[in-house]
Formats: sequence, structure tokens, C-alpha cells
Amino acid sequence: MSVRLVAALFSFFLCIGTALSQTTEAELKSRLVGKSLYLRGFWREDSLHFDSDGRLIGKSGVYSFTLCGVDVKKVHLGTDSLVLEGKRVGTKFKGNTPSRVVLLVGDQPPFNDEMLQITIDRPSDGDFSHALAPVFADGLVELVPSLPPYWQRFAREGLLPGSSVTFTPGVASANGTATTVPVKKVGGEIKAPVLLKPSEPEFSYAARNLRYSGKTLVNLWVDANGIPSHLTVAKPAGLGLDEQALYSVQQYRFKPATENGQPVVVELNVEVNFEIY
Repeated sequence: MSVRLVAALFSFFLCIGTALSQTTEAELKSRLVGKSLYLRGFWREDSLHFDSDGRLIGKSGVYSFTLCGVDVKKVHLGTDSLVLEGKRVGTKFKGNTPSRVVLLVGDQPPFNDEMLQITIDRPSDGDFSHALAPVFADGLVELVPSLPPYWQRFAREGLLPGSSVTFTPGVASANGTATTVPVKKVGGEIKAPVLLKPSEPEFSYAARNLRYSGKTLVNLWVDANGIPSHLTVAKPAGLGLDEQALYSVQQYRFKPATENGQPVVVELNVEVNFEIY
């Protein structure tokens, strides 16, 4: 067989392989439309552009993951890029059970659905599977490893199927190393801390526009100086309210808990109620 013929056959099979790897618009619609997708990077912007490897081009702030769901409605595969249009979707919770709701925007009624446009540059081989993976997570379970530390306790106990993770009071993690500190529970000789300086939480825009009320249970430590620390979400409300609750409780100041008259560190649960009247 001549060198020229070998080269021609190699070129032929290379072209066949490339053609087979190219993603069609029909495949993309099947993969994306009507699915419970979430933005992996929790991006805030509603117009997002990614390169052919799924890396964000430009900058974007971030949201709570409870404001980063996506409902893809339209898929257009062009010569140079894939353009997706859809709606931004929020996550709210009833107990540990999440549900999705389309978010609304506007300064006053009537509000409009919040629209998203996502552009992904075409990979050289036409296969979008590797570009889509860094952009979208298929469901909340896929997001758990990348959630912020203050979500990890709830996420592992409430979102991961069959989770057996337990959390021991008085054990904190710093740089991956467990550190034991004397953290007490209120009761008996241990007198509860007294709230001296409350802080009123603010609604997230998403919850306000949807007139959504909810309660967030925040777990925290109150140190011997009455300062909150180690705040985590114990029971969520969703729609961005949990981050608002954490920020509010972080501003609290207490008269410290005491044991036999001496200040001690205690663990507390604080319920933050968001109520629209």
C-alpha cells in the first residue's frame, strides 16, 4: 500500500470520527430542554459567554445556589457557537424537600420572568459535551461538593441520598483538620446567652417579588465575648433568604453564656423568620 493511499485513508477515517463526535442541535435539545439544570459557578449575570472548554469569558458576581437554577427553552446551534435561551429558576424548601420556581424581575408589579442567555463557543471537533459539563450541573446532588462551607452540613444530611454524615458539637474544621474546642449546650448550670444587639434581615429580591415567606434555622456558636461564629444553615428556606439570614445573625451581639458565673462558648440554633404581610 502506498504512502499516499495510507495518508488518504487516515484522513478519511479522521473526518469520519470528527463527524461522529459533532453534537447536533437535536441532541442538545434532548440534553438540555426540560431538565433540572443548575449553573455550576453560581453566576449572577443573565447574559453569560463561555469558551469552547466551558470557561467563563469576562466576569460575573455570584448568587446563592438557590437562585441559580436554569430552565432551558430554546437551543440554537450556529456555525461558531451554541446559544441557549431560558429562564432563571429558584429553589425553595419545605423541610428538606426542594422545589423549583421560575424567578421574577422588576421594580414593581407586574413582574416578568427572568430570562437567561448563555453562549458557548463551538469546540474544534464540534462536540459540546466537554464544554457543557463545567457550565451545568444535572440536579442539586452534583452541586453539593462545590457549595460554600455554611451549606455543607445541610447539603450532606439533606440532599445526598443515603447520607450517614453526622456532625459533632464542639468539632470545627480548619484547613481540613478537625479541632476540638470546649463548646457547651445550654441547660443546667449553663445559662443561655442574652441577645443585646439584634439585626433585622432583608428579603432577597427573588423572595420579595414572588411574595415568598419562609424560615431559616441557623446553627452557630456564641463565644465567650458574645460574638457569633461557625454559622451554618441547619434548615433552609431557599430563594436567597438563607444567605440573608446568615448575614443578619452574624451581626448579632450577645451577653455571653455562663457556667458557674464564667463565660463559656455555647452552640445555639436561631430561627430567622421572613414574613411578607
